[in-house]
Amino acid sequence: MDFLEKDLEEIIYNANKEELHKRGLFINGKLFRQLRIGNYGIADLVEVERLSGQLYITVYELKKDKIGISAFLQGLNYVRGIKSYIEKERGKSISVYFQIVLIGKKIDSNSSFCYLPEFLINFDGANFLTNYTYSYSVNGIIFKEESEYDLIDKGF
Repeated sequence: MDFLEKDLEEIIYNANKEELHKRGLFINGKLFRQLRIGNYGIADLVEVERLSGQLYITVYELKKDKIGISAFLQGLNYVRGIKSYIEKERGKSISVYFQIVLIGKKIDSNSSFCYLPEFLINFDGANFLTNYTYSYSVNGIIFKEESEYDLIDKGF
């Protein structure tokens, strides 16, 4: 049986938030699935959370295999669309913080993409980009945050 992107989406969307926390993925807000963002496309999952009068929006881009720069750019496209929609509907009076979370079986560590999360920081100090890998076995799904990549042989 092949494990598909839609299976990953189904598990995350329908899972109990506490169970997801135990398995390494932290979702606290209201989750929307297959959210159409005008002509910007359809996001796999979007989380919306309101804290202290501020809006936190996380776009989840899921891949059954490798995540890389194209998945990041896809997520960035959705963020731009949501930002445009909020500005049109609500004006600039609301504080909104965005985050992109990419989830896949593995991360593209053969390019500079793997360094992005540590350099893309929101105004509130949170990472703008977070990458997770998942493993799926008889024991269920486990998520692992991927960060702080570095070259094994730095040459200096």
